[in-house]
Parts: sequence; structure tokens; C-alpha cells
Amino acid sequence: VLLCVLCCGELLPTHARAGTPTERCDPTQDCAVARAQTPEDTWVDDSYAYVTSRTDSLAVWLDSFFGTVTSDMESADSVLRLRTEYEWNEEDGEDAKVRLRGKVDLPRLDERLSLVFSEEDAEREEVIPHSAGNDDDVGLQLRLRERQQSRMWFTVGTNASLDFKSSLRYRYVQPIGEDWRVQYTQRLHFKEGDGFGTTTRGDLDYLISRDRIVRWTNQFEYGEETDGVEWGTRLSYQLRLSEKDALSYFGAIAGETDPEHLTQSYALGVRYRRYFLRPWIFVEIEPSYAWRRESVEESRSSLWLLTLRLEFLEE
Repeated sequence: VLLCVLCCGELLPTHARAGTPTERCDPTQDCAVARAQTPEDTWVDDSYAYVTSRTDSLAVWLDSFFGTVTSDMESADSVLRLRTEYEWNEEDGEDAKVRLRGKVDLPRLDERLSLVFSEEDAEREEVIPHSAGNDDDVGLQLRLRERQQSRMWFTVGTNASLDFKSSLRYRYVQPIGEDWRVQYTQRLHFKEGDGFGTTTRGDLDYLISRDRIVRWTNQFEYGEETDGVEWGTRLSYQLRLSEKDALSYFGAIAGETDPEHLTQSYALGVRYRRYFLRPWIFVEIEPSYAWRRESVEESRSSLWLLTLRLEFLEE
């Protein structure tokens, strides 16, 4: 993976390799005015053209600050996140891992083509806490469609076990007035050994105030190797404390429908993230409490969990 990154670094424009920060809409300003000041209208400018309401503005800022998969995919420039995680829970003890995530644009080949890392597991964990596996995915992503409110990507790649993977993703965003926003994402995917599957996700955002938002996320996954429909729902209350730190309180529920309808886990937690020394270094702390069981026959157990993260961002 590191060889891929080094090689692709030679394909990037000079300013991208130098680490120039991505220019994104500042939620404290009028996004339409900010775009009007851009000297040229290219696909980069259009990629954020749908940021038309206050809810859009704050949601885009929070997604970018917390480093969500969607934010990285729709970034105008390359985004790489090297993340070190330390996890502890009462059942399994300690665990540490290092992950590389994000995308590297390949403009010398095609302005729509990017090299992407660890997309699937990171996106699942945005809905269901502590659900990511240990797969390190790498692939090529082609942007097929780009409209004011919709996007479509096609990805082919592999993982550490050299299993072939491919997916087709469609995303639609619709602001509703100044205070509401709806996002819909559909992904059709294939993985060698697991076969075909589909994942449906919906997000509903509500703006409480200039710096506070509530998000309700629902996700459903069905495939040849899933236990019926595997589902998750998450309600989060997110706050921008300043330009340097943010906080998210969340509650999440996950389960499956086969062989019996089973709610596997409930979780409550809080996630705090801020700059550390430099604007490209982030630290996080995420304590949570969960109630889990793996089958209908088991009794539900409760446990404390703690996650610490140190992340280095390259844009």
C-alpha cells in the first residue's frame, strides 16, 4: 500500500504533493459567495455546488472535521489519513491497529480517477460502533456521474488476502428548507468468496442552531453471505465547539433478521476530536457503553469500551 502511495505521489500536481490544504466552503460564510470568488468554474467547484442551506454548510464542516468516508470521497483534492487506534474493552482487553484511509487523485491518467483505501469497513463503523474488521482495502475509483445533488462511483480493488472486490455506489442529497437535509446512498458490491450484496443507507439531518446538528442514520445490508438483512441505526447529536474541536454524542442499535430476528447490540457513547499541535494532526477519545449478545440463546452482556486515536492528515 505504501508503495502505491509513493508511486501515485509522482502522479499528483506539485501543489497537491506539497500538502496545500483543500479549499472547502467555510460554514461561517455564505457558500454561494465563496464559490463566486473562485476564478474558474471546474468540476472541483461544482462538487460542492449543492451546499445551499445552513444545514448543508454545518453538516459538510462536521463530516470533514470528523473525517467521514463520504467527505473524503467528495473532497476536491486528494485526502489521506494515517490513523493509529488503541481500543480497550472489558471482554477482549486491549488492541492496537494502524490504518490508512482516503483517496489519491490521479489527474495525469484521468481527472475522474482516484486510488482509494479502506472504504467499506470505515463506512460501516460510522453507523455501528466497533464493527470494522481488519481488512485493508485498496482500489481504483472512477467517478461516473456528477450532478448538483447526485454522485455515482465505480470501484475495483482488493484486500490484504488478495480477494477481488468491486462496487457501484450512488448518492443523492436533498436539502429541505434551511434546517433539514436528506441523504440517500445505495451500493451494489461483489467480493470474492462472499458473492454479491447491496447496502442501503439513509441520513436525516436537522439543524438545531448555527453549531449544533442532529443526525439519524439507518443502514441495511443484504447479500449472499449475510445473516438475512443486517441492519444498524444511529442517532447522533453533533456540536462544533470551535474551529479546532468538535463533539458527538451517539446512541446506536444493530441486529440481523436471520435465522431469527435478533438485536445484537445497543451502545451509548461520546466522541471528542480536536487539533493537536498542528492543523493536520488530530487526537480523539471515544468512551462508550454497550449491551451485546451474538445469538438468541445467549444472555446479553454489558461492557465499557474506550478508543483513543491519533490521526495524521495529508491534503
